[in-house]
Amino acid sequence: MTSLPRGTGLIGQPIPYSSGQYRGFTMRTQVKELQKAVLGRKYANVDRRPLDPPPVISMSLYTVRDAGTSRQHEEEIEDYSEVQTAGLMCTVDLFPVTPPSPEHPLADIVHRDLHTGIPILESSKMTTSLVGATFVQPNLIDWEGKRQLMFVFSDLAVRQEGQFLLRYRVFDLFARAHGQSDLTIQAECFGGVFRVYSTKEFPGLPPSTELTKHIQRYGVRLNARETERKRRKPSERPPEDAGQSKKRKHEDGSDAEVYENDSGG
Repeated sequence: MTSLPRGTGLIGQPIPYSSGQYRGFTMRTQVKELQKAVLGRKYANVDRRPLDPPPVISMSLYTVRDAGTSRQHEEEIEDYSEVQTAGLMCTVDLFPVTPPSPEHPLADIVHRDLHTGIPILESSKMTTSLVGATFVQPNLIDWEGKRQLMFVFSDLAVRQEGQFLLRYRVFDLFARAHGQSDLTIQAECFGGVFRVYSTKEFPGLPPSTELTKHIQRYGVRLNARETERKRRKPSERPPEDAGQSKKRKHEDGSDAEVYENDSGG
């Protein structure tokens, strides 16, 4: 899957469905970032490391009763194990977190970072700089006393250095809103800021979060660590065998840094 869904007019709104598992019902979808990435290492073909910790999104579904009347109210789905997850997808877009130039129109602003106040522009989107699984399906995970539908982006890297954030969008391949033929994006949210480092500047990896380790126990494929993985200094590297170089090269020809226990994430 390489293209994004097209229908954005109903994002976050109550949607009356004419097809799919909620045909005949009006539903509202809400998503939030449960776990944001903190850091990443610039992607290279011979030295790829996903964003860490893996971004995780939670999705909530609400049945809208008496829609369009003074009695309109919502009821959250009680048992998410009854939700048909086939066809449910979450996709990501990448945006740089950099101050825009003054000539950018206000209409182009789609979000403001909560901590810096920097506006995020639709025209600055850099999704083509993402590598890995940019579309994922949900997993049913028990977390904090509640069964939740989580989208886990465990295989996502960035080709560029800098500060970024992700936009998450959820849709159902088999559902259509009443009177519409296009695929409808049901909900979206913007995540927290993370930094992608060059190989030489990459500080290493902290221990995995409790959520990351918890998700792994449910069979989701991702790398989890109990201890910190620091970057080795050149003086700490083991001597090279005679006649055999242990240096690895990036695409740009620069040497790859060596990390302790560097076989996993």
